[in-house]
Amino acid sequence: MTIGRTFTDTFAGIAPPSVAPFIAAQLLGAVLGLAAVGVVYGPPARVPNEVVVPHGEPEPTVS
Repeated sequence: MTIGRTFTDTFAGIAPPSVAPFIAAQLLGAVLGLAAVGVVYGPPARVPNEVVVPHGEPEPTVS
């Protein structure tokens, strides 16, 4: 989208010399946002090596 906005003449366009800093700012915002999510929610939960699936139970009937 950023690259496409460089080809417009409207007020929403981005000047070609400003594209690299604009993309750098977007990437920095993504990294900071990911860090904020990590601070708020903590590290991801560990996935167990084995998943226990119950067997022998009847399947539900559809009426």
